[in-house]
Amino acid sequence: MMKHLFLNICLLFSILTFSQENLHYKEGIYSVEIELANKSHLLLNQENTFQIVTKNIETVNLSAAGKNLKIKKGAEKNRSVWIVTPSNEILVDGFYQLNITFRGKKGKLFSHQFLIPVKE
Repeated sequence: MMKHLFLNICLLFSILTFSQENLHYKEGIYSVEIELANKSHLLLNQENTFQIVTKNIETVNLSAAGKNLKIKKGAEKNRSVWIVTPSNEILVDGFYQLNITFRGKKGKLFSHQFLIPVKE
């Protein structure tokens, strides 16, 4: 009984940790974080708003790519607002793929793929 409880707690903790870590990328002095409007996942077949928050990355050196993705006007220095409407056809194993690429201060190119959970 205690063994099953312990395993369930470990599984829950690892799922929560994966979801939070999956939305944050750090490489040296640079970081990119995805802030979802509802905190944990995107909603299937609905318009979702999220923010990309950066540290030590110039906005002009950042690009984001994903299916059904568009940027909202009025981006701030280290924060941009995006809109996506995920559908079953574009998901990979229940996740929305968001690709981020940016150029660092010395011209080095960085790239990362975020896998954002999608629920109905």
